[in-house]
Amino acid sequence: MIYAHKHYKIIIEDNVLNLFKNFKQTGRKHERGGILLGEVSSKEIRIKRASIPTVFDSSSRFSFNRNKKSAQIITDYEYNNSNGKIIYLGEWHTHPEKKPSPSSIDCKMISNQFRKNKINEWFLLMIIVGLDDMYVSFYDGKSNTELKKITN
Repeated sequence: MIYAHKHYKIIIEDNVLNLFKNFKQTGRKHERGGILLGEVSSKEIRIKRASIPTVFDSSSRFSFNRNKKSAQIITDYEYNNSNGKIIYLGEWHTHPEKKPSPSSIDCKMISNQFRKNKINEWFLLMIIVGLDDMYVSFYDGKSNTELKKITN
């Protein structure tokens, strides 16, 4: 699946999309989530991996809080085993709605991740997986811009 941003094509690889399908918030399931990992070139952001929820995360039907220590272990592992090519790109989580949109808590979370963490790029991505669709956005430290899907 490919999304567009003025500077980049954002490509979400099939293995990541399949992982998202496994965690859709059907029935009365709790929200789930993790981190996005991948590669960045001059014109392309490729999301190659997404972490699965861990036993250290906390969640409810309408909230998800990712454990920072387990996410850092996953990030370090992927970075070191790719010779620095695979980096942290952002966050993903689920919502129990057909077409998801970010809550004020989601917007604050991505802003905090940007401000409080050492990141490799000048942006972070946020994906919210809904029942029928996904919300994909690009955060540049100032604003969170929803991205348009250009192909499946």
